[in-house]
Amino acid sequence: MSTGGEEDQYTDDTMQAYGTYYAPTAGGSSSAAGPSSASQHAESTRMKKKKSIKSDNSLELKGPMEVDGSIKSNGTVTFLGDFIVRDRIEVYGNVDLSGSLTCKSKMKSMGNVRVDGTAIFADKVKIFGKLNVTGTLEVQNAIEVWGAVTIDGYMKCQSLTAYGSVTTVGDHSWYEIEENETVWGAKLIQRDDYQE
Repeated sequence: MSTGGEEDQYTDDTMQAYGTYYAPTAGGSSSAAGPSSASQHAESTRMKKKKSIKSDNSLELKGPMEVDGSIKSNGTVTFLGDFIVRDRIEVYGNVDLSGSLTCKSKMKSMGNVRVDGTAIFADKVKIFGKLNVTGTLEVQNAIEVWGAVTIDGYMKCQSLTAYGSVTTVGDHSWYEIEENETVWGAKLIQRDDYQE
């Protein structure tokens, strides 16, 4: 906590990656002492722009960030903050979102997907693991999920194919399918007030 004439220390952690990929902020270097004025701090929190992101390792991305190309990773990708991705997202691990994500294309994940916030996709979403939505997921095309689907909030898509179960949590959770819905597992409603 700072007092009177002391200045808070600022660490530039606006984007960090596990592995070989690291991109400093738009302002230049990533100094540990950081900005000493409000204008420098504001500059470091502005929307970062990247052409594409590709990694053989897991990534932890911190927004706000706009990616003009695609995001491809052979590991897990964690999105923290607000993101706009203009091309596809292809991840061979899990996808973990805490914030908001707008993808103007499609997404494929070989692992589990967790949405804690809001995610909007303009094309197909294919998930080979489980899907857990806490918040809102909107897909303007089809969703295909090989694992269980758990919705604690709202999900909307054109069509849904779920090879596992679909569970809505509480009376406040629901999903909307515009065309076809195929669920090979059970359709469940988990009540908030459930007691054993």
